[in-house]
Amino acid sequence: MTKIGLLLPTRESVIYGNQAGDPRPLVELAVRAEQAGFDSVWAGDSLLAKPRPEPITLLAAVASQTSRIELGTAVLLAPMRNAEQLSQATATLDALSGGRFIVGVGAGPGAPGVADDFALVGADFNRRSSEMFEVIRRSQALWRGEGQQMYPLPGRPGGPPLWIGGSGPKTLERTGTYADGWFPILASHQGYIDGLAAVHSAAEAAGRDPADITPAIYTTVVIGDKVTAQAALEEHSQLYYGVPHEVIARDQGSVAGTKHEVLDWLGGFVDAGAEHVCIRVGCADIDGQVELLADLLSDLQ
Repeated sequence: MTKIGLLLPTRESVIYGNQAGDPRPLVELAVRAEQAGFDSVWAGDSLLAKPRPEPITLLAAVASQTSRIELGTAVLLAPMRNAEQLSQATATLDALSGGRFIVGVGAGPGAPGVADDFALVGADFNRRSSEMFEVIRRSQALWRGEGQQMYPLPGRPGGPPLWIGGSGPKTLERTGTYADGWFPILASHQGYIDGLAAVHSAAEAAGRDPADITPAIYTTVVIGDKVTAQAALEEHSQLYYGVPHEVIARDQGSVAGTKHEVLDWLGGFVDAGAEHVCIRVGCADIDGQVELLADLLSDLQ
């Protein structure tokens, strides 16, 4: 059965008028998502490039108010963090949630604002991809108590599942070699099919069972009449990224349209092999869109 997750609107909570970025409504939304039948909730990561609440802290609050739903980062910029501090924070969150945490990680896009964030924390922006894998391998070792034991122990033996975002050749190879899941943000179903095949090939080459790697996808959705939904999606891209939607749409999967159009498009990724779909609402009407998405859950799952 396909799992369906909801991206908590951490960035949208700022760009659509909540200038204080109050995180408490996000926790309340996560509780409603659990009650509505979503399988997971997710939180994005940024410092000053795209200001928002810090994801691990936010998800710790969500963990205390929920009991079933999985919690994940979509995605955590691992190379901006010290491996020891990251492993301790993520192990603590996994323990608090009773083993419901998924660590989604990425290296970060090559945008000037992201480079500025790396400079602020003294991280190497140019080596961010290779640094990401060094950080996650060290974190995995600490979760498992290899060499030294850090506390608390994670909620799951060996640590939470580690999913890697990205779809470049090296990322696909490393995902198949080291990760528990693949978590890209892709524009086409065929691109997903090709990327997943590369991940599976790398897993087999590393002596791993490809079935041990969860195929996931990060998407952006607006449900409504085509014209209104598309206009809202275009506004979201401009506010979120500062560039027109057609620029973002080249690399990131998104759909704006009726329920049937959204179902068909998301179903294409499920048919391509995705087992966990994370949905970001691409407009200001978060509550209304979540209600519409909740009505589609049984069709998607």
